[in-house]
Amino acid sequence: MSGALIGLGIAVGILMIFSRYRATAPVSISRRIAPRVGEVGSPIRRSNSGAAIQALLGSHGLNLARILPAATARTTLDKLHKAGRTSGDVAADLARHRMEQLTWLALGLIAGAVWGVWSVLRGSAPLVLVLTVSLGAVIAYLSHERHISALAKRRTAAIDQQFPDVAELLAFSVTAGETPVAALQRVARMSRGVLSAELHQCVRGITSGDTLASALRSLAERTGSRNVERFTDGLVIAMERGTPLGEVLRAQAADARSEQRQHLIELAGKKDVAMLVPVVFFVLPTVIVIALFPAMRGLQSLVP
Repeated sequence: MSGALIGLGIAVGILMIFSRYRATAPVSISRRIAPRVGEVGSPIRRSNSGAAIQALLGSHGLNLARILPAATARTTLDKLHKAGRTSGDVAADLARHRMEQLTWLALGLIAGAVWGVWSVLRGSAPLVLVLTVSLGAVIAYLSHERHISALAKRRTAAIDQQFPDVAELLAFSVTAGETPVAALQRVARMSRGVLSAELHQCVRGITSGDTLASALRSLAERTGSRNVERFTDGLVIAMERGTPLGEVLRAQAADARSEQRQHLIELAGKKDVAMLVPVVFFVLPTVIVIALFPAMRGLQSLVP
């Protein structure tokens, strides 16, 4: 057991050394100019272990993207887009995702093996080792999927929270006489947050040759937000039919603000229900005990 812990410590140290080397390595000229030409999207929050594993494997050491069928790869890319873990390179994104899954599975297998060996040493049947290893792998896989889903939900919630302000700024800019592309550039430059990064990527797509309609549809697909999708669809339809964009954007901004207000009211209602739990199970029993304690003491003193 001590040997396993020493080996784990050495492995963690090696991974930290490679991670630090990758973090302090000079940036190549292609990576510097990539954001200017629209090749790289929003920045990715890579873990230190993932960077170290990529450094150990090399850029061509293991191409896990080729293993996936087209349908599975598309579904995985959609999940990664909504979670904000894409870089614009499809093969690299899929390979990194599979490497993360393998890392989580390895940790689950190690934890299940340690648990199984400990159980066998305490007198359990050897079949317990197989069950614990399998259970560790399943729990690790499900935990990784839940982690990606949680990232996507948190990112979508942040986008929905920032969307009403961005929609109003776009409406003000277009009403002031700016074109939709200039309004997107101004709002992306003025705002901060996840939605601002997506607007920057949308503007880069337009400057690299995409049409405004396709760039807006790509924005809606990347964010995974229903509010952004409805907003972009309304904007594209207004441009196709020649409707004044200022009125459409003002109406969309008013709807977004109203929906955000309704969401806050619903959230407050859920919090009221949650606040009843400590009141019913902690405060109320304490009040009852305090109210009944003097009477019980009085009855004990009267009854011999």
